[in-house]
Amino acid sequence: MASPRWDKWTTSRAVGPLAIVLALLVLVVSELGHQQLTSLNLEREASVKAQLTVGRLRRTLLSMESATRGYMVIGRIEYLEPYRQQAPILEATLKTAEALSREEVQSKPVLAQVVELSRRKQFEMQEMIRLFQSGDRIGAMVLLETDVGEKLMTEISDLVDQAINQEAAKFSAAGEVGASSASVSRLLIWVLVLASLSGASLLMGLSRARERDQRLYMSQLRGERDLLEQEVTRRTVETVDLALHMERVREDERGRLARELHDELGGLMTAAKLDVARIRKRLPETGSGQDLLLHLSQSLDAGISLKRRIIEDLRPSSLSNLGLKATLLIQCKEFAQRAEIAVSTDIADIRLPDDHELVVYRIVQEALTNVAKYAGATDVRVSMLALNGCLELRVVDNGRGFNAQAAESANGRGLQGMRFRVKACAGDLHVHSTPGHGTSVVATFPLQSPAQVAADDSLPMHAGAD
Repeated sequence: MASPRWDKWTTSRAVGPLAIVLALLVLVVSELGHQQLTSLNLEREASVKAQLTVGRLRRTLLSMESATRGYMVIGRIEYLEPYRQQAPILEATLKTAEALSREEVQSKPVLAQVVELSRRKQFEMQEMIRLFQSGDRIGAMVLLETDVGEKLMTEISDLVDQAINQEAAKFSAAGEVGASSASVSRLLIWVLVLASLSGASLLMGLSRARERDQRLYMSQLRGERDLLEQEVTRRTVETVDLALHMERVREDERGRLARELHDELGGLMTAAKLDVARIRKRLPETGSGQDLLLHLSQSLDAGISLKRRIIEDLRPSSLSNLGLKATLLIQCKEFAQRAEIAVSTDIADIRLPDDHELVVYRIVQEALTNVAKYAGATDVRVSMLALNGCLELRVVDNGRGFNAQAAESANGRGLQGMRFRVKACAGDLHVHSTPGHGTSVVATFPLQSPAQVAADDSLPMHAGAD
């Protein structure tokens, strides 16, 4: 059994061609009716023209005959004036009648006879006038008194009546056919219009059904989209929580490694330095042995310094002992010494939660490392200020710059890592750089009230790290 959707689709596919067919049928019926009515009108016009022509022909002949008789009886030339006036009218009417006798009219044979008899009557009147004017009045009167002219007029009049009757009948028949054709055309047009209206109603119903289906589909699509957004949000939260957990684990591992380096390696290197000092006391004050021990002591001092720097990089103890401002100043000073780059600072004494302070330290650390590796800068400015309820951290250099978007999309794990650290603290990070115009790293964090900071400090530093 076909589904309702399939039935609607099939019906909607058929409505369009059906509407076109109905429109073509209306056009065809209208055009056929128009052509038939035009043909009937032409036939009726021809009938009327034939009736008017034969009627005018008869009137003209009668007028000319009356003028001829009056002229011959009275003998005065002015009585012949009506004949002369009607002569061109008669000639034109005969030509019209001859033309009609060659067309497809009902009284075609009768018209031909009327034209022939009218020519004979015209010749008869012309002959009488010629005889009378030539002086043969007796011959003209004899011709006048014969019944030939009267018979011709009688025959012409009868033929004219016959032609008028035939054309009148044809006119009436054409009118009846036209009325019948008009009725049939009107009925067909009404049927086609009703069919078109039914099709239009069906099409509107299908359109409304399609709109309902589309609204239902869009509603389902919105529901699925909402579910997908909820799932994406849930997965994003899980991913962020996992990333935060991994970050805490990494910081814990750094802290553990820093403690082990401090306790184990620091103890070993300190013991080795003490042993060197004892050995130096037992050796002569001059000689190659003292020089070797001095070099060994210096190497041990460098190792202890390197160990201290590595430990501070892994887990800056100065954060918990000296605070964020002092730690950043120390960090900038040591960077300036190692990289031989001028570093200016403008760091306010701002209290932050421990995890936020560590993030600020890592951002400055990563930014300075990038300056040393890639920037080729000669001057760096580090600032940390409180503006409009937010902490604003800036690291700006005058190096060669780069395309920040291209670098981050291609292989910007360092930038992505900084951005993630900042967003984990509900902050935001922007990197502004163009080739040849240096780089500016700007991080903003929402500042918390002292009560919130105290509450955060009362929590375990690495809560949630299993």
